[in-house]
Amino acid sequence: MKFVNPFFSRGPIRDARFFWNRNEEMEQARGLLTQGQSVSIVGPRRIGKSSLLLQLGNRVQENPVDAHWIYFNCEAWSTAPPESLYSLLAEAIAADGIALPGIAPPLATQLDYRTFRETILNLTRTQGCLIFLLDEFESLAMNPHLGADFFSGLRALATGGQVVFVTVSARSLGWLTFAEPSALSSPFFNIFAQINLYPFTVDSAAAMLVHFSRQAGAAFAPGTVDFILNLSGPHPFFSQIAAYIAFEQMDASTGALTVAAQERISADFLTQVESHWHYAWQELPLTDRKQLALSTALQDCPAALTRRLRGLALMVDGEDGPRLLSPALGDFFARQPVAGVIHAPPLVIDEGQHRVLVHGQEIELHGLEYELLRLLAIHVGDIVLQETLHATLWPGEATVDAGNERLKSVVKGLRRKLGDHADLVQNERGRGYALMKSRREWQTQ
Repeated sequence: MKFVNPFFSRGPIRDARFFWNRNEEMEQARGLLTQGQSVSIVGPRRIGKSSLLLQLGNRVQENPVDAHWIYFNCEAWSTAPPESLYSLLAEAIAADGIALPGIAPPLATQLDYRTFRETILNLTRTQGCLIFLLDEFESLAMNPHLGADFFSGLRALATGGQVVFVTVSARSLGWLTFAEPSALSSPFFNIFAQINLYPFTVDSAAAMLVHFSRQAGAAFAPGTVDFILNLSGPHPFFSQIAAYIAFEQMDASTGALTVAAQERISADFLTQVESHWHYAWQELPLTDRKQLALSTALQDCPAALTRRLRGLALMVDGEDGPRLLSPALGDFFARQPVAGVIHAPPLVIDEGQHRVLVHGQEIELHGLEYELLRLLAIHVGDIVLQETLHATLWPGEATVDAGNERLKSVVKGLRRKLGDHADLVQNERGRGYALMKSRREWQTQ
């Protein structure tokens, strides 16, 4: 029997049956709108802002506000002049089945502000409040043709309490005003109450996976839920992607995954999400990237880094403090190249500070031991010849000492400092040394 996959891996969620968890944010928005307060919904890419916006407008029977809800996607209009936007907003109203006083269809392609304003005011006198749901609002805020006058005109419509705006953006409206100075002087950006979206809690994300898979007739086993969240963390979008893939791969009778299925799911999931993670990585300043390259443990990291990770929805609060969204995200960060940092898992070397970390724990290496490990790490997995090692550690000496006793002594000291990880440094008799990820990897070469 083939079960219909209940998870979404593309686009916003329009069907209320598959919308999950945002009850608190929904109620907060409704409460503010009841008071005639405009609302700004803010969160990083793929956190579910558009889905929340659509649900606000779709759940008319649940809304306490007697109003017409007008959805408008701003994304395609980042260069439109004001007159075109007034006309487009009027078209969005007409598309909702509302007759526009004073404007006969078909609508004019250009509409000046005075005509638009009079139409809106006449409409609200007879039809009640209008709530404009403005998706992808950055496109308007960054539109070079829209200055302070345009946004101040929108604010004037809200002043009488008959027009309310709900905007969706990845950045706060305050940030957007500074990004686009021409809009900075408009008081429009000061009338909004901000609602921030963050990842789900782990419990809520797990409950979502169980609920929707069970409704589809093939419930995930507990181990499958744990596996999915280990990949995605409790992120609304990433968990949907992982769950969608897992639902196709699991044993429908048990809800479990084979080892081979887990490998396929992991590869497919990373193919789909790493572009999103890379975008977030590029949003971080170089100091943050270096910090994460050295260690993905967040308990002792700078507060500024945790704030930025929280703003990008890449961090959750665990029992032991803040942590990255998922182990898979931590592995991704650890693989990213950062100038001055050498990755040779489980080792990380900070060349600027001459620091060496093993699984995030610093070990003290000095002088020749550090230089030896650094050279081996640069060529991780490859044998570095004795002659090359000798020339690097003792430059200027023309000959290699008999039996390389000095080199053996440095290797012995390095292995002692590595402790339980001493077998990372492997020897090929008579040739040289190599840094390997494990003894097993060395033996399978």
